[in-house]
Amino acid sequence: MSLKKLPVLLIAALTVIAVGCRKGSEIPAPVITFSFEKDTMHLSVGDSVNVRAFVDNSVTVQHSWKLNDSLYSTSYDINIVPKAIGTYVLFYSGGNETATFTKTITVYVGDRIRPITATSSKYISYVLEYLPAPGQFINETIADANATQNIIGETNSLLSLGGYGGYVIFTFDHSIVNKDGMDLAIAGNPLAPPMEWSEPGIVMVSHDLNGNGLADDEWYELAGSEYESASTKKNYTITYYNPKDTADVPWKDNLGDSGVVEINNYHNHNYYPLFAPNQDSISFTGSLLSNTFGMEGSVYVNKGFNLGYVDNYSAGDNYAQNRYNSFDISWARDKEGKIITLPAIDFVKVYTGQNNKGNKVLGEISTEIRGAWDLGMP
Repeated sequence: MSLKKLPVLLIAALTVIAVGCRKGSEIPAPVITFSFEKDTMHLSVGDSVNVRAFVDNSVTVQHSWKLNDSLYSTSYDINIVPKAIGTYVLFYSGGNETATFTKTITVYVGDRIRPITATSSKYISYVLEYLPAPGQFINETIADANATQNIIGETNSLLSLGGYGGYVIFTFDHSIVNKDGMDLAIAGNPLAPPMEWSEPGIVMVSHDLNGNGLADDEWYELAGSEYESASTKKNYTITYYNPKDTADVPWKDNLGDSGVVEINNYHNHNYYPLFAPNQDSISFTGSLLSNTFGMEGSVYVNKGFNLGYVDNYSAGDNYAQNRYNSFDISWARDKEGKIITLPAIDFVKVYTGQNNKGNKVLGEISTEIRGAWDLGMP
């Protein structure tokens, strides 16, 4: 992704009108021109533009730049890097005892949105990061170092995120705009009742405000039906420890609990991700959903929630008919739980939201996804 290119250093032919001239002065009046000749400037959050005042006749000039009446700089130039949407007034004053020159530029700052083009795809275009938690499929073809290709540009293959906290971060070749209704679809592989097997994953989103193509802006959780539930734990942290063998993977959390991800006979290998940067331990932090694993009659089930989670056989977004889970960008919440209005998103993070080892037949609860797409595109 490239930054929006803007016309800078375009030398203006127009000299700003001099005011306050002092008659009889032997000091020449400065002749000042500017690198930006218009009276208005349209930028996006995160753009960087340099504006300069040029003294064409080399006299000494006192420069002053004010932004919304506050002194911004006394240099001959300034760098404008808007960090918030709004309308700003940039006022320049420069001169000597003979004459003072002024210029006013109204700066309109909008949000950075990558447009849909003729070649855009509605599906995932790139996976930025993949770090699964330990699980039965980890280090196999649906959860190894190359498995992220499974969800790019299609929805036919699976990617496993492992146990609680394991995640994937992906993006599209355009911004997904926040429109009325659902904006984002993510497909998983839950099973329907009465043998329901949901493995709910939590979704977070981010908007590329700084325009650098990296997922380093603030993240927001899309609040599903359990977000306000007393059984949902916020700021939950778990640490898994590599057994460095085909053995149960131990873990500890910040609630004082501990346990293991159990090895089963169907996946006889180390469940710790062998491609993780740290081969001793890995930690994950997020929201923890309540456990729904248990038996109904003679059948083991893991029930889903009403709305707002991945790999979730949910009634709230009609998974039975749609075969995917849907999400509204308007559900975004910040770290304090405040509702955040985002005009668009650029990055999506999905992580396993439950911590349950399941059993030695079915394995641990681990979110799987088959891809994602922009519901605003046909």
